[in-house]
Amino acid sequence: MLYDVNYKFVISTSRKPTQITRRFAQFLKHYFNAVYINRGKSSFSKIVNQAKSYENSLLLVITETKGNPSSVNVYDLSVDAENPCCSIYINVSLPQENSSVNTDSSAIVLINKARGLDDLFVSMSSFKSGEKIRSNCIVIRDYEDNMYSADFIDKKGLDTDYRVYIKGFKLY
Repeated sequence: MLYDVNYKFVISTSRKPTQITRRFAQFLKHYFNAVYINRGKSSFSKIVNQAKSYENSLLLVITETKGNPSSVNVYDLSVDAENPCCSIYINVSLPQENSSVNTDSSAIVLINKARGLDDLFVSMSSFKSGEKIRSNCIVIRDYEDNMYSADFIDKKGLDTDYRVYIKGFKLY
């Protein structure tokens, strides 16, 4: 199934993120042409107030366990600024070297080839395409038992080498 990723994202982390989490957050910032809010010692309510100033945006807060990104909490600030609308439990594989990310963020498509994730994307608009989409896309596939992998493809059709393994999700 194909989905339009037509959201504006505001990205932040939990307090005192490790270098790995910061690299992942910066990658998402560049891939989606999002706004990154450095958490520092700011309270969560201050982050929410800053994020609300960006119209029609979702706040993504990346949390970590044992120094590695472990979940992305998604807040739809127009609905509920206190509670996430969903949490996605992840592992992340980053390339050895930082590489530039070239995307046309206004035309990113999510290609869901995984069998167990349809409920996660129920609020996104789906569409059918007569042609193969080979660039500016995120391809999600079945990986292992109840685990999925997401590959990020840039506007030239090249894999960015950033991979997210989705272990599960919870909708609220």
